[in-house]
Amino acid sequence: MSHTFRLLISTACALALSGCGNPQVTSESDSDLTSLSADLLSELAPADWADAAAAFTGRDGAQNGYVVLTNAPGAGVLMRIDLKGLTEGWHGIHLHNVGDCSDIAEGFKASGGHVDPNDREHGLLNPNGFERADMPNIYAGPDGRATAEIYNDSVALFASEAAAAEAGPHPLIDEDGFAIVVHEAADDHKTQPIGGAGARVACAAISGE
Repeated sequence: MSHTFRLLISTACALALSGCGNPQVTSESDSDLTSLSADLLSELAPADWADAAAAFTGRDGAQNGYVVLTNAPGAGVLMRIDLKGLTEGWHGIHLHNVGDCSDIAEGFKASGGHVDPNDREHGLLNPNGFERADMPNIYAGPDGRATAEIYNDSVALFASEAAAAEAGPHPLIDEDGFAIVVHEAADDHKTQPIGGAGARVACAAISGE
């Protein structure tokens, strides 16, 4: 299976983009996200760029960042992330099966396991293959902030014939949605089941159809 990632990471305080507007927001708390996110979302994504967006929730229950996503032609999802409150260093980030980040005290277990319709092992460096959920780590600077742009060509937000041909018949936005989960430590891309990345420390939920 062909799998492409393009990753740009910066610890700058903001992304400088022009011609910006507000993407459609999809999350568990649309009203809160809409009221809090206008400026940051417009920095993350130009007008009409994003197909979905959500706030990250940290283990303290506070909204500490945002993610915007756009569906590439056919298969492939491009996402931009701006997240605070992390420890300095690399952090694993994965796609999870359920768009539910409500169980903060339990560590976001409601988001389920990794997106893995082909029942593969974990890890981009795994010689046996890897899950569609697997992505490069993101890096947080000394201020605990990570900004990143990640392209994952093995998934699609929406169902279509082109997406099914390239990424299989399992779009991310289905009845129960999906979540983007950030872990406390780096993913080594080999160790089962999550690359030794540790606890889930931030979660962004994209609601279902």
